[in-house]
Amino acid sequence: MTYWSINRLALAFLIIFTSAVVLTGSYFWLEMKQTFKDLRSQDRQFASQEIKAGLALVSQNLLAAADDLAKWDETRQQLFASEYYEIWRDIRVRDAGKAPRALVTAALYDKNGHQLSKGPEPMPAEMQFPVRTPLVTREGGKDFLYIFQSVHATPDGGILFGYVGIKTRFAEPVAQAQPYRYADPSQIDSGLKEGQSVTFDAVVNSMRYGLKPNSELEHLQQIFNSFMARLILAFLVCLIIAAWLLRMVVFVPLRRLSEYIDRMRDHDSTIDDRPSGELVIVREFDKLRRSFNDHHVRLSRLNRDLTRSTRNFYDQARRDALTGIFNRRAFEDDWRDLGKDRRLGKVALMVFDCDHFKAINDTYGHPVGDAVIKAITGCLQQSLRTNDRLYRLGGDEFATVLSDADPHRAESVAERCMRNVLEYDFQQYGMTEPATISVGIALSDQDGLSLSELLKRADLAMYRAKRPGFNKIQFYGEDMDDMAALVAAHEINAVFHAIRNIDMIELAYQPVMRLPLEQTEYIEALVRIRSDGEVIHPNSIFPIVHARSLDAEFDLSVIRAVERDLDAGKLALGQGISINISASSIVHSLVVDALIELLGRYPDRRIMIEITETALISQLDLASQNIRRLRDHSARVALDDFGSGFSSLRSLASMPVDMIKFDISMIRLLESGDSRQKLMLEEIAGLLITAGYELVAEGIETQAMLEKVISLGFTHAQGYYFGKPAEPLS
Repeated sequence: MTYWSINRLALAFLIIFTSAVVLTGSYFWLEMKQTFKDLRSQDRQFASQEIKAGLALVSQNLLAAADDLAKWDETRQQLFASEYYEIWRDIRVRDAGKAPRALVTAALYDKNGHQLSKGPEPMPAEMQFPVRTPLVTREGGKDFLYIFQSVHATPDGGILFGYVGIKTRFAEPVAQAQPYRYADPSQIDSGLKEGQSVTFDAVVNSMRYGLKPNSELEHLQQIFNSFMARLILAFLVCLIIAAWLLRMVVFVPLRRLSEYIDRMRDHDSTIDDRPSGELVIVREFDKLRRSFNDHHVRLSRLNRDLTRSTRNFYDQARRDALTGIFNRRAFEDDWRDLGKDRRLGKVALMVFDCDHFKAINDTYGHPVGDAVIKAITGCLQQSLRTNDRLYRLGGDEFATVLSDADPHRAESVAERCMRNVLEYDFQQYGMTEPATISVGIALSDQDGLSLSELLKRADLAMYRAKRPGFNKIQFYGEDMDDMAALVAAHEINAVFHAIRNIDMIELAYQPVMRLPLEQTEYIEALVRIRSDGEVIHPNSIFPIVHARSLDAEFDLSVIRAVERDLDAGKLALGQGISINISASSIVHSLVVDALIELLGRYPDRRIMIEITETALISQLDLASQNIRRLRDHSARVALDDFGSGFSSLRSLASMPVDMIKFDISMIRLLESGDSRQKLMLEEIAGLLITAGYELVAEGIETQAMLEKVISLGFTHAQGYYFGKPAEPLS
């Protein structure tokens, strides 16, 4: 696509318009020229007709004169007695009026065609008679006409005496034969070559003659030429006027409109749109100019509103919706800006976490949990310095960055935060116990650690503070690296990515054996994550999942991974499958719905749902309802890791589970030397068997241990003795 300026467009318009007019004028000029040519050709045809008519008259007159001369008595007398022949020839013929005006000479011939006597003007000495038509000949550069007539004894054509011949000029009698309107008789020429003779009738084919001027045609041509000259002059005048009008009415307003639009680009408000310096103001252009101005004003207003909205949106995007403080995005942006300022000294990154917040949420509900988060936010904001910002990183985790802070100053701020939270009255929300926080602190300087590394260190310190027996304010130390799996950036990213991409989740399957026959009844799906070629194991995965409250999201991904392996045919037909569900997932509707959908897709599969016992502590009624829903869809439910948590036998008795899996720590009591512990295990196992539960012994590694659990009545066993977790065969 080619863009043209107004000047270039105007020039092109003038060239096209001028070319069109020139072509049209040329066409009319050529047509008129052809018309004049046709009219002149018509004049030539008329002149030819006139010449032919003149020749006919000349032929008629000369023949009549020759006949009259042949019948004259003196002519017959000269043929008998030629003594006076020269007088007759040179004088009498002319004086007696027997010859035409253009006569040159006359001659007599005897019956044999011999001339009687030569005269001063040449005549043929001999002729072959009779000659029935006049002859035209070219002699001495002049055209002459010869006419011969027979002479008889009597006028009525008696005895032949001889012949008479006359020689006349050719052009003169033709020119005088009649009046000519089209042919010019003064330019008549026979067109013959020297010495050439032709008959009078044939000379018309070689004759040359001029045309008289056609005054009417010439006058018409003058009128046309004058008209064309005036038309060209009028066109030039009109073209100049049209170009001026076009410039003033169209191109100048368009150029000024373009300049006006260019000026609007540099102004975000209204500008003076009144036209000035224009001789003619075109209403449509003026309306267009005003429309552009109004549109520009509206766009400017919208742009300001959009800028304001963008600023507000940007501010909102950096704010936490619940508390109104800055969020993780703002935290990362501010840290990046902090690193650009080389004047800053040491900084302290402080991470706060509410203790047992999940239990508060589960016990008192989410509204109370939100109120607690807001209250803690207010306490922390009151405790920080004026220029310190508080960030909510997610859930119940907060952070702040203290610039120019040494350990003593950071600890002082942390103690103030701790004290304000402890003094806050949480009983107003219906809570019977206070809410507390744990604080982790990591120190750096301007050329020190990255944000991710410093945040990892502060997280490690915070998790140390949450442990029983430790101070609630902890500074990072190298002895905390044993907890790195909880906050390792690589592992955290891998967990989040695996939730979104189940291709990162790899499932290894360990058999669950039916006792005492030692036949595989189920295979338990055990999760791993593969990230950047590295395999992350459950002991690193689940602390992160629980700490970040990702239980339901992660369990949904595991269910989809099991479904993926089933669809790919990696598991043998009819093989039972055991799927682990974490603490909070059994009360999560999406997880339960996903399990029911899986049961519906594979009705011929025996599917066991293993639930960790900690899930039974809160929302017991909802957990029981969901377990019954799963059992109604042909699932079997097992209570996993029994003996590792805090479940009571009373709570267990109210749960509609089919199987109880004893944790490996319980099974190893059978090998201990403490008889009381072994007796307690035996009694618990016997009680559960009597209550109708099937029992699974985890961690079986030897034949002796297998025999002991069989003797206690365990119905299933699992451990390295039967096989390690392995990838399924595709």
